[in-house]
Amino acid sequence: MRSKEQAALRRVATVVAQGASLAEIFETTAKEVAQLFVVTFAGLLRFEPDETVTLVGGWGRFSEVVRVGTRLPLGGVNVASEIAQTAQFARYGRKVRATGPLGERARRLNVREVVGSPIVVAGQLWGAITVGTGDISLFPLDVEQRLAQFTELVATAIATAQARADLARLADEQAALRRVATLVAENGPPAELFAKVAEEVASLLGRHVDSAILRYEPDDTATVLATWGDTPPDGIRVNARLPVDGNGVTARVFRERCPVRIDDYSTASGVLAEYAKRHGFRSAIGCPVLVQGRLWGTMFLAHHESEPFPADTEQRVTQFTELVATAIANTQTQTELQRLLDEQASLRRLATLVAQGAGPTEVFDAVVVELRDLFKPAEVGLIRAEGENEVTILAHRGQPAGLIRPGMRVTLDGDSATARVLRTRRSARVDLRTTGEGTIADLARRSNHGIAVAAPVVVDGRLWGALTGSWRMDVEPPHAYVEQRLAEFAELVVTTIANAENHNELMASRARVLSAGDDARRRVVRDLHDGAQQRLVHTIIALKLAQRALGKDTARARSLLAEALDHAEQGNADLRELAHGILPSILARGGLRAGVDSIVSRLDFPVDVDVTSTRLPPEIEASGYFIVAEALTNVVKHARATRATVRAGVNDAVLRIEIHDDGIGGADPEGHGLTGISDRVAALGGSLRIDSPGGAGTVLLAKLPLPV
Repeated sequence: MRSKEQAALRRVATVVAQGASLAEIFETTAKEVAQLFVVTFAGLLRFEPDETVTLVGGWGRFSEVVRVGTRLPLGGVNVASEIAQTAQFARYGRKVRATGPLGERARRLNVREVVGSPIVVAGQLWGAITVGTGDISLFPLDVEQRLAQFTELVATAIATAQARADLARLADEQAALRRVATLVAENGPPAELFAKVAEEVASLLGRHVDSAILRYEPDDTATVLATWGDTPPDGIRVNARLPVDGNGVTARVFRERCPVRIDDYSTASGVLAEYAKRHGFRSAIGCPVLVQGRLWGTMFLAHHESEPFPADTEQRVTQFTELVATAIANTQTQTELQRLLDEQASLRRLATLVAQGAGPTEVFDAVVVELRDLFKPAEVGLIRAEGENEVTILAHRGQPAGLIRPGMRVTLDGDSATARVLRTRRSARVDLRTTGEGTIADLARRSNHGIAVAAPVVVDGRLWGALTGSWRMDVEPPHAYVEQRLAEFAELVVTTIANAENHNELMASRARVLSAGDDARRRVVRDLHDGAQQRLVHTIIALKLAQRALGKDTARARSLLAEALDHAEQGNADLRELAHGILPSILARGGLRAGVDSIVSRLDFPVDVDVTSTRLPPEIEASGYFIVAEALTNVVKHARATRATVRAGVNDAVLRIEIHDDGIGGADPEGHGLTGISDRVAALGGSLRIDSPGGAGTVLLAKLPLPV
């Protein structure tokens, strides 16, 4: 008997050593055990994670009730269920009535006794060898030890096969990682990389595995970037945008930022989960894609098999998601760099245009052209706010001819991206397919636009207007980050817009200064002609007549000389008054304080004066003098005030002049007098602020920087 047993063991060992398949080893082992013990049947069983057992090899009458590959639930009283619970040798005779699915099949074979020995691989219970006999003679007492020799051979074969499989899997995995890493290093198109990763991961994990890469969006949706597998005709397509809802894998990864596994997908909910259940997926895994510490998306895997994914699946998939994250980070860096280069190039072109003296209309049109080239919307515009309820279209591109034109004023009514920006000073997006109303929204819809985005333009802390962009309904909507980028671009072009307006204001100011100079010269000529010049003419005539009358009519001569003297004196007074209007001599002698005192002394009006007596550069004293003179003239003529105050002092190399009155307020900054003051202040690089609420008086504050 021992020699037969040794021969049987040698034959099994030889099959194992030759590297035969596990199926061949299982069949050989079952045959040798059955013939050695002269039994009714022999079978090799593999325990499954879901409390079932699979027949992987059999011999004898076993095939009458269970075929190889059959999977049955454990439970009841039988040898296999006891071994699954105890991992120990089990032996049942006729006195023990077997129950459960396995016991019921054993009873059909009418066996008298069944024994089983556990198969332990790498310290873990893998399965069992079971034999049964219907003969009257029972198994020998040492059957446990003798079966154990065969289970050890089977365990060695399984461990060897698993090692070979693990090695092959590792080799395949490393090859796949190398292929993906090569794509990453080559900076290939992202779509090609995503598709390749989805294919490689699904192929590594076995047959009937579907995979997808999804990117999370700021609006709690996910965009499908790549898929692989047996996707049905109604499957999820690339570029589809789906809600991240429910408790499926994708939604849980979004919330938990870590790998998620669902072995029974029947309990999952949400749009993606319902799709998976509809197409028969039994289990799924999701692994997050983290880019520079931020959750970017997920790798989704699912299959139809009842067995869950192996325990190390998440770890294996993470190696690929890390490569994807590296590629995304590289792409984002390159994209951001290119974006910065494009924006800087745009700003250089705009700055050059301003420096070349282009007018605001040309500059504003260039701004919208650059905006269109950077963001690729169907329509772009630059809008200036005109009060609270109206805007002016300064420049636009993309609208149908005649629908919108530069200079057009539009009522700021209803709900639109522009209205939201001008009310909140924040970027806004409006989906015109479902929301938006009013004049501006209707204009966009008439152009078949579906998404409108706007960003504020803030100049010197003041909400000046907005940049706008619209995308057509029949194209993919702009990415969620477009509001932020548009706002950033608006901040960059603020200087260009301000410079263009300042340039225009400077040109207008220079024109007004020239016009004022011409008017002043004409006034001097007129005053000389009508005043001192006429006096001098009369003086000359009177002197000539007196000259003729000398020696003939002494009284007449004396009268003419007296008349000539009177005309000369009055002409001299006229000249002094004229010179005083141009630049009073007291200003040159006594400075700004003396000049302001001379102005106030000629007014029949109470004025409190607090002006520095420090001497200042002549151009500063002259400008300060004329600012005070013009402001007090306006107070006397228009303010209906009872008194006024003039203060002027130097602080931090700036002359600060403040004129305040208690009149009716409501001063017009565009009035002739205030415009002249504004031009004079601007010419010296200063600033002017006028605060004149109705019924509360007027405060004029001018700041003139002193030359270094």
